[in-house]
Amino acid sequence: MYETFSFSGESVNCYGLEVVKRVLSRSGIETKPFDPYSNNPVLVSLYWPEQLFDFIKWRYRAEMQGRKVIVGGNFPTTSPSAVAPFCDGIFLGDGELWDGRIEGPFMATRGKPRRRAVAKNIMCFPYEDVQTTRRAFVEISRGCKNKCLFCQYGWLKEYREADIVDIAQAIKTCKTKTIRAFAADRFQHSRYQEIRSILDKKGKCDSGSDVSIRFLLDNPEYLKMTNKVRVGVEGLSQRLRRMILKPYSNEDIIRFCLAVADAGIKCLDWYMIYGLPTENESDVPEFLELMAELDARMPAGYVIAIHWNAFTPSAQTPFQWCAPAPHRPAYMDRVFSWGGNSRIKFYSKPKYTSVWTLKRRMLSLRSSPETAQLSFNFAMKESVFKKTPGLVDSLYKKASGVDLLGSWPTEKPLPWDDYCIYQRESMLKCYEVAMKRNE
Repeated sequence: MYETFSFSGESVNCYGLEVVKRVLSRSGIETKPFDPYSNNPVLVSLYWPEQLFDFIKWRYRAEMQGRKVIVGGNFPTTSPSAVAPFCDGIFLGDGELWDGRIEGPFMATRGKPRRRAVAKNIMCFPYEDVQTTRRAFVEISRGCKNKCLFCQYGWLKEYREADIVDIAQAIKTCKTKTIRAFAADRFQHSRYQEIRSILDKKGKCDSGSDVSIRFLLDNPEYLKMTNKVRVGVEGLSQRLRRMILKPYSNEDIIRFCLAVADAGIKCLDWYMIYGLPTENESDVPEFLELMAELDARMPAGYVIAIHWNAFTPSAQTPFQWCAPAPHRPAYMDRVFSWGGNSRIKFYSKPKYTSVWTLKRRMLSLRSSPETAQLSFNFAMKESVFKKTPGLVDSLYKKASGVDLLGSWPTEKPLPWDDYCIYQRESMLKCYEVAMKRNE
């Protein structure tokens, strides 16, 4: 018997845990929601790095003492070194391959690096999530065909597609009218048009919105199959976009945006990153030119919502050695204060990421058994650290030998190297080539 618990914001369910629950059920292992007053072992899912601190506080409540806690999810898979001091087991990778044992080939063990579990066949089923409303999801592929140097999804998860027969069955059994057929880029599924036909025949609507510029430039007819578009532009200039392996020119982006507008889609969402490695003030004019050109050529009144985030180096990606974004780079004020949008509307929300948020992210990402006491103290008394902002920096440097907001020396093992077998050397080559090209 296992109990389950997740840190999923407003959601009452967790997709990764649901996969595990279904796998265990097939083996005759029962699961039920977390009961703080029982003694059963607990399965916990963590996705975002900063959930580490909520997990520590939850783990060390009085009623949790003595209970076994096994952790899985994206964050423990990439940074098991951060979670290991606070749990009894960490499963690395796809939940389809966990058999319920605390020991096994995919369980993290310090000093014995393990490969993560990669399910050849991903489980496909209708998954319902409740936030403000009930929503249904069907996973049609996992991983990403692209290898953007900053992104875990392309490096951590090999690209696989769910079987079309399983997808059809999952869609047919969904109770909601709206379904999100989710994937890194659902249009790139080799049989998406069949998936769309199945949705249409069942009277379902696909609410997915994440797409890629390159695919839709080559296949503009797919724009007829969506009502909303969210796309990763990421870098301020083509130089930066080329560095991260998204080499779109300004003209590529303009052609894409015009195609989206011509398809009758009323607004467009961009994901942008500021503070990418080697970014500087010289990259800004090109982005201002892009906005001015869009302002001149897009339909009057069109809306482009730009969602900014500070660059944060993700574990087990080629940029894992990089420093996070600098503190509020002054040149970004020119982007946020640009006043030329007389015809269309650019909304930049959010804008800057606070330095404190970056410290929380980096402490969780690069935590290890050597810094575990600091992570514990920070989780339990963050307000004390916030009153003396430099304290967490100095204590992390003392425990790890590395600046909390600095780059990680390539000759020094990363915290997760002692737990995980991954493409470290090929990532290092990618990182060194990217930095050399942009010196």
